Amino acid sequence: MVEHGKLSGEYNIVDEDEYDLFDHQVPIEEFQNMLREDDVPDEVCVVGLDGIFDDNDAVSELSKLMDRQANTLENRRPLPAIQFAVEGTFQRRQRDFELQTGGDLYRLSRIFGPQIERRSSGWLTAPF
Repeated sequence: MVEHGKLSGEYNIVDEDEYDLFDHQVPIEEFQNMLREDDVPDEVCVVGLDGIFDDNDAVSELSKLMDRQANTLENRRPLPAIQFAVEGTFQRRQRDFELQTGGDLYRLSRIFGPQIERRSSGWLTAPF
C-alpha cells in the first residue's frame, strides 16, 4: 500500500505540516540540476517551491525543465517518488488548484500543468 504523500510516478505536492517527508530534501535549484543531469533519486523531497512563484522566469524555467524530463522520469524503473513540500493550503479554483500562503494565492498549474488531482486535503498529485 502506498503511503499518503509518497506516490511513485507522480509529483506529490504536500502540506509539509500534514505529511511525512522524505529524508532526502533538496532546494528547487538542486532539483533542477538533478533534472538536467538525469540524476533524480528514487525518493526526493523538493523544498522552497512557495518561494519562486513571484519570479515568472523561475517558474517558467522549472516548468519547462520538468516537462522536458517527463518521459525520462516516466520510463525509469523503479518510478521515482518526488515530493514538493509547501507551507499553506490548497484552494480549488474552477479546474485549477492554488496554493494559499499568507494572503497570497499561487496557481499550481503554472508549474505542474492542468492535470492536478486532489488526493486528500493537504495532498495533490500531478503526472510527470
